[in-house]
Amino acid sequence: MKLKIAILLFITGIAACRKWAPDDLDFLSKRAVFNQKVFTPTLGRTTLYSQIFNTDNSSTPIKFRMFNVRYKSNGQPSTDLDKPLQVLVWKTTYTGTEKSLEEIAAKRVIETHPAWEIRPESGDFVLWAEADSSFFRQQPDSGYLFDVEATNSGGTNVYKDMALMPLREQPYNPSEYDPITGKQKAQYPNPADSSSFILQYNHPGINNITNDDNNLDLKSDSVRVLFHKKGDGSSLTFKFMDKDSLPIDPAKFNLTPWDSLLHGFDKVMTSTEVSYQVAYPIPLMKYKTRYTYGDGSQAYVKFSFTRIGYGNFRETGTMDLIFNIYKKGDWEIIFYFRNNPRFRDE
Repeated sequence: MKLKIAILLFITGIAACRKWAPDDLDFLSKRAVFNQKVFTPTLGRTTLYSQIFNTDNSSTPIKFRMFNVRYKSNGQPSTDLDKPLQVLVWKTTYTGTEKSLEEIAAKRVIETHPAWEIRPESGDFVLWAEADSSFFRQQPDSGYLFDVEATNSGGTNVYKDMALMPLREQPYNPSEYDPITGKQKAQYPNPADSSSFILQYNHPGINNITNDDNNLDLKSDSVRVLFHKKGDGSSLTFKFMDKDSLPIDPAKFNLTPWDSLLHGFDKVMTSTEVSYQVAYPIPLMKYKTRYTYGDGSQAYVKFSFTRIGYGNFRETGTMDLIFNIYKKGDWEIIFYFRNNPRFRDE
């Protein structure tokens, strides 16, 4: 009987202890880690590093704070990463179906953010497009070191010596400039890096629409692409130049859907160029639309034409380009042909 009473009192005591134990006490695992500790974003474009913190089943929410920012080369404190910038932030979802620049502008607002920031609720990092080399060190400089504190009511973890080593700006892609040295590459980019130029017959066979009878390989250096910023507005112009650097009338690309070629407005077409008013960057965000390629991280344009070839066969020539433009301005994309496309019927 005494044994039963003792056992009952023991169980009651445990129950009482559990009654006063905090059931919602947070837990912060010492094995919670950042899966990435070195960051090498390109300046001049918004770059998000998301879902890189592994909580190891820690209680959430966890608050994150970046501190002790310093130059990696000498350990001296730096305020570069804290520089406040006026940045464009989406407040409404971009869909790719907006009908005007005004409609796009209405979906973005200007906010103030540090150039390189950690989001306190998630541990995500953001480099904003407005951060540039005027105040940021970039490679080959060794860049910056910083520490991060992660905290909940269960404790605090400190992650030391995380590194930011930005690459210098490249306002467009494909680019002919080295992202570390800034020097022009030996080989100039051409559409073959990310696109193709082919002629397709209505019967089996592939050839090229040029004045050369030797099946010129247009996937080498036959078409050269030049990106040129001519002003500080918000437009994009396409030009086509022949082997003598004379303009080709864009109307000769007679299958090109000029009114839906890209997400641009107020098209102006002349005998030498086609221009659009556009919002930057291009594409506006990583989002798959009719104007993008693959996962939506790059813009896509396609130019094509048709003609009657030898033997009265219908031939179609196509040229497409996958690209980005990150810096706002009045930009031109100019295609230079080493051998002239053959547009006329035989």
